[in-house]
Amino acid sequence: MENKGSENERSLANNAAAAAAGDVEEETTKPFRFAPEVEKWTAAEKEATLAFFRAANAEAAKYMEMTEEDVVEEYRRAGKLHRYDPDKEWQKRYARAARAHPPPPCAIPRLPHIQQYLKYLEEDDQKQFSLIN
Repeated sequence: MENKGSENERSLANNAAAAAAGDVEEETTKPFRFAPEVEKWTAAEKEATLAFFRAANAEAAKYMEMTEEDVVEEYRRAGKLHRYDPDKEWQKRYARAARAHPPPPCAIPRLPHIQQYLKYLEEDDQKQFSLIN
């Protein structure tokens, strides 16, 4: 039985030899294009959408690095531990990014669940205000 490494090495060598001989077509890259409906957006709408996606991506990366204990501690420090719901946490973080960097109305159809996620935050806010009153 041959080891896997030598089989992979042979395959790489064969591919390199074929490429050197010109037997392999070079891969062509297509230029990046927005979807047709996005092409119609103004520069400000595109920039607002990109700002939202950057914020959502940064929040997702931060959340992925956190442990469950980190998230609980974050809520505890904010005095909102009673509102922590692990099943809806990532949706709420996505909605917070949308609140901080609102996507333009033209982008909303491309974000099908954002309205529902924003409702989760509104429900939390209503609960908080009902406790205050």
